[in-house]
Amino acid sequence: MITTGSKLLIGSAVVAAVAAILYGVTQDGVLGTVGLSFAAAALAFLAGVNLYVRDANVLETDPASVASSAAAAERPGSSPWPFLLGGAAIAVTVGLVTSQAVVTVGIVLLLAAGAEWVVLAWAERTSSDPGHNAEVRVRTLGPLEFPLFAAIAVGILVYSFSRVMLSLAQENTVILFFVVATIVVLLGFLVAFRPSIRSGAIGGILAVASVAIVASGVVAAVDGQREIHEHETVQELSEVGICESPDEFEADENASQSVAATASATAMVTLGADDQLTFTVPGQTPMVTTQLTLNRSSTSNIIFRNQSETERRLSLDLGTETVEGPDGEQEEVPNQSCTTLVEEGGEQLLTVSIPVPSTAVPGGYHFFVPGVEGAELEVVVP
Repeated sequence: MITTGSKLLIGSAVVAAVAAILYGVTQDGVLGTVGLSFAAAALAFLAGVNLYVRDANVLETDPASVASSAAAAERPGSSPWPFLLGGAAIAVTVGLVTSQAVVTVGIVLLLAAGAEWVVLAWAERTSSDPGHNAEVRVRTLGPLEFPLFAAIAVGILVYSFSRVMLSLAQENTVILFFVVATIVVLLGFLVAFRPSIRSGAIGGILAVASVAIVASGVVAAVDGQREIHEHETVQELSEVGICESPDEFEADENASQSVAATASATAMVTLGADDQLTFTVPGQTPMVTTQLTLNRSSTSNIIFRNQSETERRLSLDLGTETVEGPDGEQEEVPNQSCTTLVEEGGEQLLTVSIPVPSTAVPGGYHFFVPGVEGAELEVVVP
C-alpha cells in the first residue's frame, strides 16, 4: 500500500518530468529543461525514500510500534517560555531605538527564556512518562532556578521597601523601620513558640506581606521620593565669597578636623596662637622665609593646622578668572580655593594645582586667613 505522502511525491516527480519534456520540445531551451529535470530527479529520490520508510506510518498489526509511536505520546503541556521569548525579542528591538537598559534587560530575558524552553523540550522527550520528564527538568534547572529566582524576589522586595523609605519624611523612616522590625521579630517568635503552625499558613502570611510591600513600593515610586537637600560644598560656595569670609557656612558643618597619616603633604601651613602664618616642608631643613614655593601644573597637598583659639579657614588667592555670568556676558570673579572652618588644634587638607606661573598674575599668589589681619603667606610658582 502506497502512503499519501509517497503518492504526492510520485505525482510531483511525474509532473516535473512531463514539464521538462514539454518545455524542451516547445521552447527549445536548455536551462529550463535542465532545471525541471533536476526537480523531477529530486522528487523521485524523495518519493523513493518515503516509500522505504512508509511515510513514518505504523502498521496497525504491530501493537508495540503503535504504543511507542510519536502519535501515541501525550501532547506536551503548555509553556510560558515561547511567549516570554517573543516578548524579550520585542524588548530588544524596541530598546535599540529607545534605551540601552531595555536592550540589556531584553537580552537577559531572551537568553533565560531560550534556555528554559530548550531544556523543557529536551526533558519532555526523555520518556513517555510526564512525571519522569518533569523530574528530569527540575533536576537539570532546579539548582540554577531556585537561587536565581530567590535573589530576584529578594531584590524586588528590597527595592520596593527602599522606595517606601525614600518617599517618607526622614523622621517617619525611623518609625517605619522600627515597626517593621518589631513585626518580623514577633512573627519569628510566634513560629518558634508554636511549631504546630502549618507551613501553608506561614507561606500565606509571607505571600500577603510580600504583595503588600511590592504594592506599597509601586505607589511610593509613582508618588516620587522626598526632596533631599543637597549639601553645599566649599567649591560651590567659593563663588559667593566663602573663601573671604570667617563666618560659618553650611559646607563647614560636620567637617573633618583631622588628616590621615598616609596623606602625602607638600607643605604644612600653621596659624599660630599669635595669628601668624608659618609653614614647613617635609624633608627640608626649616628656614626663615615668607615664601612657599609650589611646582607648576602638579598636584600640591597643603595641610592647614589651626593653633589659634578661634575657628579659621585657610584660603589661597590665585587672582581672578573669567566666567560666564547669569546674563551670558563674560565677567571676572576671584579665583580662590579654601578649606572649611578648622577648630582649634584641628587640621584640614587643601589640594591645589596651579598651571600659571605666579609672575604672570598681577599681585601674585598668596595664602591668607579671612578675618585675621596680617596672616598672609606668599606663594611662588616658577
